[in-house]
Amino acid sequence: MAEIKKLFLVSTFFIIAGLFTTVYAQQPTLVVTDNVVEMEFHDQITLVGRTQAWVESRIVSEVSGRVESIDAGEGVWIKKGTPLVSIDADQIRFELNAKQAETEQAKLEAGLTKNDLKRMQDLYSKNLISESAYDSAVTWASIKEQRYNQLESERKKLELDFKNSVIKALYDGYTGRKLVDVGEWVNPGMPVFEMVDLSKVKVTVDLPERHFGRVSTGSEVMIVASGNGGEQLSGTVTGIAPRASEETHTFPVIIEVPNEDMALGGGMLVRTTLSMDETFNSLAVSKDAIIRQGEQTIVYTIADGKAVPIPVISKATNGKMIAVQGDGLSEGMPVVVRGNERIFPGSPVTTGQAEQTASDIGQVSQTE
Repeated sequence: MAEIKKLFLVSTFFIIAGLFTTVYAQQPTLVVTDNVVEMEFHDQITLVGRTQAWVESRIVSEVSGRVESIDAGEGVWIKKGTPLVSIDADQIRFELNAKQAETEQAKLEAGLTKNDLKRMQDLYSKNLISESAYDSAVTWASIKEQRYNQLESERKKLELDFKNSVIKALYDGYTGRKLVDVGEWVNPGMPVFEMVDLSKVKVTVDLPERHFGRVSTGSEVMIVASGNGGEQLSGTVTGIAPRASEETHTFPVIIEVPNEDMALGGGMLVRTTLSMDETFNSLAVSKDAIIRQGEQTIVYTIADGKAVPIPVISKATNGKMIAVQGDGLSEGMPVVVRGNERIFPGSPVTTGQAEQTASDIGQVSQTE
């Protein structure tokens, strides 16, 4: 008798648990829908390219001397004017001080000869001196003035050399490799540091010759790099080579991509989607409506309060919209754009306001 009672209690427990599970499973999922629309798209082509810093420099020394210190690290972001390398400037400083004194003396001499020339002009105008004496005074004043100008130029050159003994960053950007070490001797034009500006990057892709003339400068390009989590970035075609490569028979296309948040580094492989000049009309849905299940792509619509999947083929994109083609898809049809990751074919669903639905979905996720 006890065994029968025990069996009865266990059976009752599973029946009640099953009822609760059924009730919970039948609770409709809150979703947000958006209507299928018809809009214009550009034909597109996807090509693989590689990123490159828009500005990539080897900063050089402008003076000769021994490297006194390395003032910046490698691979760090610095502002324009930040010291990179300091050159021992003692010799330049001594020469500058000597030249400064020599220039001051020449300036005084030029001033004296200029005053003498004024007196000679006055005497010559009164016929109190000969023409040859006056010409000699003019020549001597000119020699002294030219001597002063020459020394002043040499002084300014030494002053500039002294200033350039501290080699600084020419723009905001990242440092690369340091190319010298403390104690080494450098000469003018010798590279001392690498720098790159990644505030925007250049992407070069090879356009097949059959598509030449179908892409225009100024057209928008969508870029996806596997290294940044698949985030989609926007760029612009800034140049198209007029001549194909002899090896590949493709035309290099230059794309400029803003990169203020440093999502892209130099040398990264990226997938680019170029918009071509030809246009076509197509049914379109929000990109949020697209669900990829293996090799199949679907969107969910709603019929009789239940989720109904529709297989689609996705084509070109236009901003947040994507062109799609699928049997049963029609303009004005509602498709699920939020909450679609929580439903499956035949799931009971209910629609609500976007804000309310998003909040409710978030609460459900937190509960689970």
